[in-house]
Amino acid sequence: MAVRGEAILAELGSLPAHVRADYIHVLETVVRIAPRMWTRRRGVRLQWITLRDGDEAVVAQVDSGELDKHVDRDGPRSARSFAGALREKLGTNRCAALVYGNAVDSRTWGWVLPLLLGQPPRLDTAVMVDVGHRTGARSTFSFPIGYRRLPVRRLRFEEDVHAILRCARNT
Repeated sequence: MAVRGEAILAELGSLPAHVRADYIHVLETVVRIAPRMWTRRRGVRLQWITLRDGDEAVVAQVDSGELDKHVDRDGPRSARSFAGALREKLGTNRCAALVYGNAVDSRTWGWVLPLLLGQPPRLDTAVMVDVGHRTGARSTFSFPIGYRRLPVRRLRFEEDVHAILRCARNT
């Protein structure tokens, strides 16, 4: 298993059993939806994943108005600026996660300079997942991605994330 996979297992292993089970459920949902929601122009789409008390994972598009209260649109976005939105989304849910690509800042104001220089905005190289739990636990996970060239360009994970999550579930 690669170093990144070991880091994910260590992070999940340090959590209490019920929090780890919720995180794994959320991360399995991310692995399933992220490749389908990716586009070349928009990268990894901003998505909310929430777990309610019935163990049901709900996936929803991020409403930009929802983030505007927490994110300074004149500056680059970062994981720090998403913390308030994550706390608010957690509200009555057992667990909440925000899914985004690591090049999210290049799709706000960061894209202007490369376009002026004749370069396209940079592509995401990882799917980022900020996860918050009702117990107060908060973690950020990163899954490296690449792009397979077939007739249509597809996002793919660099590591076997299904095996990593299966291993985490068994510990």
